[in-house]
Amino acid sequence: MPAARRRASFVESVRRRTLSNGAEVFVLENHFNPTLALSGSLSAGHLFARAERRLVAAVTAGELAKGTSRRTKLEIAEELESRAASLSFACDASDPVGLDIGGSALSRDTDVLLDLLAEILREPVFPLEELAKEKKRLVGAIRQQQDQTSARAYEAAMRRIYPPGHPFHRQSGPERIAIVESLTREELVRHYEERYGGATLRLVLVGDADASRILDGLEARFGSWRAGPSGPIPAVPVPEASPGQEVVRMPDKASADVVLAEPSTLTRTDPEYVACILANSALGQSALTSRLGVRVRDTEGLTYGIHSSFSATHLAGPFLVSLTVRPDSRDAAVASTLDEVSRFLKEGITEKELADEKSSRAGKFKVDLASNAGIADAIDSAVYYGLGVEYLDRFPALVEAVTREEANAAFARRVHPERFTLVSAGSFA
Repeated sequence: MPAARRRASFVESVRRRTLSNGAEVFVLENHFNPTLALSGSLSAGHLFARAERRLVAAVTAGELAKGTSRRTKLEIAEELESRAASLSFACDASDPVGLDIGGSALSRDTDVLLDLLAEILREPVFPLEELAKEKKRLVGAIRQQQDQTSARAYEAAMRRIYPPGHPFHRQSGPERIAIVESLTREELVRHYEERYGGATLRLVLVGDADASRILDGLEARFGSWRAGPSGPIPAVPVPEASPGQEVVRMPDKASADVVLAEPSTLTRTDPEYVACILANSALGQSALTSRLGVRVRDTEGLTYGIHSSFSATHLAGPFLVSLTVRPDSRDAAVASTLDEVSRFLKEGITEKELADEKSSRAGKFKVDLASNAGIADAIDSAVYYGLGVEYLDRFPALVEAVTREEANAAFARRVHPERFTLVSAGSFA
């Protein structure tokens, strides 16, 4: 029987080029299906907008594809849809640093996809009529969101633990509506001119295409783009915890939502990131199999769903436990949740739990790499956080190397129930 063929490492397979303006482009050939996936980033997120008007970053990203110096929004959409291709640009408040770029196409339409990508990033015009439509849509979306108990609880918690001006601080619904209604095209243009450029652009393409041809094509399209801003990401201090409670009263709600939160120090590049994520997975990642889910949901029947998570990007975000309950079950559900978190901190993750979480994490890693889009996202994430393409080759071993003692110590350093801020939203007696 012939020996199994060794899969080439990511370091061996990914072709990379740095353009003269600082842009970094990565290409991985994968000829198993005739498609191409695009994933990328640009440092143009909320962190780089004025503190009181961070929404500008998201709106600027959303308006990029609404028209260029050569095409209207409809012409762009028709070009993409006629070829079953896609392009997307978004800034998410959960990651204050980056603008996310995504796309896909059949490999035969690679040039069309890259032409549109360059045109949209380099030549947006931010039409006034499109901005007016988007402002109306956003106001409607915010008003609809303000009727959701989960959104209201989360926003109130973020206001309590992060001060105004902090990138994780969440303004109230009326405040956000006022900002949207006062947005001007000039603000979008100013944010674009101040933050967009090749210096922080990273593009990853994976699929059925010739790597050298794509790299040359990206250089031709983006090499002459202005460099724009560069330099390290500004440091953002983690505030002291501010334990306390708040109730957001909302009439006529059959269910309520509760958020327990504290500022965390965990970032994606922290050496203890993997250990913390494995520990949290055992505590509360899944409402079906984690400790919180088994106890508070399955055994005691006090919640419809419960979940814990770290928000760890370039910046250290919050540690959260969120749960949905009947209003009359809130106090019992919160007591059980706090007790289970405290018990987990005292006893720690077991060897069996750790082995199960390692297996699950390794399996998810493999599944994510089963498509061009998944591979592109994984490479993009590794280079976005400065971990390097080689991180993907090392990741399974990093997961396997975490010990029970390391996972418990890393988690305990960052989770403190006595420091939690507790916010509930719903209809309470």
